[in-house]
Amino acid sequence: MKAKTIAILLTVFLIIGIIHGAFLNSVNIFLSWLLIGIWLVFSFKVIKNIKQYREYNSPHNTAFFTITPVFIGIFYSMWGNFTGLLGENLLEDTYFYLSWWSFLFGSTYIFYGSISLYRCFKKYNVIYFGTKSVNARKFGYVLGVSIIFFIIIYWISFYSSIDDIDTYIVDLNLLILLISTILIVIIPGLFGTQSRLPQLTREYIAQRTNRLNQLTSPRSNSSPRRYRENVRTTTRYPPTPSTRTVTSRSRTVSHSQRTTPTTHRRSTTSRSKTTTRSVSRGPKGTQVRSKQSTRKISNFNIYKPKAARLSTEDFKCIFCFKLPKFPEDKGRGIILCPNCRYPAHADEFKDWLRSSNLCSRCNAPIPINYRKNPKIMSIKNYIVVLKHFTNNKK
Repeated sequence: MKAKTIAILLTVFLIIGIIHGAFLNSVNIFLSWLLIGIWLVFSFKVIKNIKQYREYNSPHNTAFFTITPVFIGIFYSMWGNFTGLLGENLLEDTYFYLSWWSFLFGSTYIFYGSISLYRCFKKYNVIYFGTKSVNARKFGYVLGVSIIFFIIIYWISFYSSIDDIDTYIVDLNLLILLISTILIVIIPGLFGTQSRLPQLTREYIAQRTNRLNQLTSPRSNSSPRRYRENVRTTTRYPPTPSTRTVTSRSRTVSHSQRTTPTTHRRSTTSRSKTTTRSVSRGPKGTQVRSKQSTRKISNFNIYKPKAARLSTEDFKCIFCFKLPKFPEDKGRGIILCPNCRYPAHADEFKDWLRSSNLCSRCNAPIPINYRKNPKIMSIKNYIVVLKHFTNNKK
């Protein structure tokens, strides 16, 4: 939400709180309306962050998602005992307290906070506080103990001020949070296995490569051959006995020159027309055409990967880890990341964009305009770039 929208929303609830609080002569009513406005602003912020993290396939292992929601849920559940707005107990004739206020504004974040605490032991490896990080498991212990300690201190201070024992009822939200926190700290915390970061072994790299190959492999409903290249060479019609050669990757049809009848024969030399093109079909049937002749490259630096010291490894596809070859890769094309300028085969790059909007190598966001219309470079041209930098050791 924009700052202007937040200011308007809080102003509206502030005005409502002033009017309603003045009418009932209650400060708690006024504060309750103001807290509703703050709760809405925070909820919009949480939804926005969740949407942004899902877009980039990022885990929610930050302080915003692990600390803030659970204490928001605790605070709003506590305030349910003091608010004069929606504070009636829904569980009458029992020893438990749950009002509409606690249910609407506290239960959601109590539940979300319990899930975040569980992920600290089972899913996350670290928790980020801005640019700094801490071990997720240790953080889970500290957070769990803090929640238990906070709830117990609140109950001791709250119930010690009540003289009538008949009014001793337990807040159901806080009781559920206390029990779930104890179970999470004991079961996945003390007896559960700790998640570890994978080691960069050869086996792990091979598994990662196979997974990327599966992502870039053609679907079952696609044609058996993903890349079909047609190269035709024709002369003036009509042909005499022709020769046709068909391979799995290319088709060549050549026709000899026709001789016209004597009465219409011209004394001109034989005219021929040659057309050469390559067609690459992407995952959605899109075609990428590239001329076989290489064009002159005036500025090689715009194709140079961002590396302190270049080697042939920097010119390999970031998905299949292979150098571009000609004519094996003819028609596939090369796409460079707009941030790190590392290459990828065009078909594999487009397949990757189906599941992520981040570069597979540098994790930089790829602009939406570039995702829709990336700049594709022919294999032959990129081989020229590769030779330029590797031969000159730049």
